[in-house]
Amino acid sequence: MAKIGRAARCAVLALIWAAPVGAQRALAQEAIRLQVQGFYRDERDHRWPDVLDHFWVGKITARWTAPTSHPAWVGAHPVARDSACGAGGDHVALSIALIDDRWARVLVTSCGGEPPDELWMLRVGEDWRIARMIRG
Repeated sequence: MAKIGRAARCAVLALIWAAPVGAQRALAQEAIRLQVQGFYRDERDHRWPDVLDHFWVGKITARWTAPTSHPAWVGAHPVARDSACGAGGDHVALSIALIDDRWARVLVTSCGGEPPDELWMLRVGEDWRIARMIRG
């Protein structure tokens, strides 16, 4: 019986435990969705210290340049207002354009009638937070 080297064993274990790319994208989108929904909930409830926790400070975000010329970034469109208002009440609909492993552009359509908000999300480590917000 041939022995498998340590590096080969590590590579096999990494492949077994690594989530497929589709699952990684789904996990990223879910993390972004939870962060954005948390921001709007905290803002609505006037929990201002918690609102600040949804943002990265400028010193961190200045380290990475947003890929604003990437086709997925440019091509992102907000969700139609009907989708945000389908269930009635104070709902928001998100359009998430994952650009790469680090950046996402999120367009938030609310049921209230105002233009969509644009959020630039940045992943540092495992955390997605808002790097820039442009109110509609």
